[in-house]
Amino acid sequence: MGAAFAAGADAMEIAVPNPPLAMDGPLLQEAAVIAAREVEDAADALRLAALGRGDGDGALIALVNGHAAAMLGRPRIHDVCVEAGVDALLTPEDSFAEQLESAAVARARGLEQLLFLHREEDLALLASTTLEQPMVYLQSADLRTGGPFNPEKARERLAEVRAALGGRDAYVLVGFGIRSSEEVAELAESVADGAVVGTALTSAAKHGPDEVADLVRAIVPALRRPVEKSSA
Repeated sequence: MGAAFAAGADAMEIAVPNPPLAMDGPLLQEAAVIAAREVEDAADALRLAALGRGDGDGALIALVNGHAAAMLGRPRIHDVCVEAGVDALLTPEDSFAEQLESAAVARARGLEQLLFLHREEDLALLASTTLEQPMVYLQSADLRTGGPFNPEKARERLAEVRAALGGRDAYVLVGFGIRSSEEVAELAESVADGAVVGTALTSAAKHGPDEVADLVRAIVPALRRPVEKSSA
């Protein structure tokens, strides 16, 4: 697990140009259509995203759906990601079993596979995998991105993931419906390592870079869980 994914670090997810995902809400679908007009191809999109990392400490995650995978092919996707300096892949339309298979191939190229988990039956696969230090993107509720956040359901699902991991080291992100630093802090208290705020970030981007920076500055500290003091 790369240092860029340490708790409290920021990461940027960039979609490889493709038709909007059905699981995305209207704001992200609109953004995907607009963004695709501004880039030549997947390599161009990822290069631009890499330039936007600023100090270079943040992680860059490439979201690749089934259309892009079929169009480019898995080997070419890996090539493009490596060339652009991408840190991880997210392939939410793949089955969980396919994602686990891809993880070993991705790591051989110096990439992480962010495992998108949204079905309860996939918990058994997570429990049985021998993948060391897996990275998991947990869908917090049965809804599209941009819907209301359900903290109780998020905590329940997070507990299920941690139980499936059985105490193994892992990096777990929670997404879907999360907008505020208060919600992020609540997840951190429930032992989440990170939060995905795609809709909130896209909404902020419509008002300019300053609002994006303000959102990031508010959310990153909320992920830093306090270290428990020893009673000794």
